[in-house]
Amino acid sequence: MSFNHTGPVFDGMEERWANVSAGRLRYLVGGSGPPLLLVHGIAASSFSFRFNCEELMRQFRVFVPDLMHLEDTRRIAHLDGSLHATAVRLSDFLKQVDVERTNVLASSHGGSVAMKLAAITPERFERVVLVSPANPFARHYRAVVRFYLSPLGRVFVRLASLAPGRVWDYGIGRMYADPHGMAAGTGIGYARPLRRKGTTKYLLSCLETFNDDIEGLRAEFPAIAGIPTLLIWGERDPVVEVESGYQLREALGADMVVMRGIGHLPYEESPQEFNRIVLEYLRREAPK
Repeated sequence: MSFNHTGPVFDGMEERWANVSAGRLRYLVGGSGPPLLLVHGIAASSFSFRFNCEELMRQFRVFVPDLMHLEDTRRIAHLDGSLHATAVRLSDFLKQVDVERTNVLASSHGGSVAMKLAAITPERFERVVLVSPANPFARHYRAVVRFYLSPLGRVFVRLASLAPGRVWDYGIGRMYADPHGMAAGTGIGYARPLRRKGTTKYLLSCLETFNDDIEGLRAEFPAIAGIPTLLIWGERDPVVEVESGYQLREALGADMVVMRGIGHLPYEESPQEFNRIVLEYLRREAPK
């Protein structure tokens, strides 16, 4: 992995730009095979998948859009951060990269965006892997969102991006089951994208409709349930409790894998096992 002035570029991938409704969106692409769309979580970026793309590209054409990274930074602060608007931008992205139908791997808030997109355009989806997605059955994150939207919380969000890497290591480490296994440079890797002008304002826009948007997904489940879906959850997820995953599994008729001794970020806490689970599911033959 290398870094240029716009962000990380993983070995074997190219940095490109796609025209979406909000402007030109940065993305990474590489590999060959059927398309696989990776969707990162809130306050995250393509950096989240730094331990996964190399393996996934062996069997798929992997697309990783940076949902908060527009070429014109003046537009970022004015983006609509709702689930619907973000899903529409993802739909625009798929059209621009000429992908009519795709597999999807999406994490946390990105998983919620993927569910919204699946409800809008289910015909675009082959299979979906949702990694501890925010969902209507979860409760833990709601108080956190309310704090971030308070006057004190808004100040915290604006200042957090400026914090040094060791502070971010602590914050990201709290999402791990065992932060001692976190790779060097993780915190600063998460912080860099948030330092771009306008990004924290966009992040607050996402949070302003977050709880209502997630609750609204409940009505979308019948439309999503027809899409083959795998849920992956960390047994010790401190952000979106695994108990909500069991309820989501029933609502979607999904398969589910619970990774033992893992927190909210299984793709970087245990990337080899995570990659194996994802590839085994995506390669599985469809039932006749």
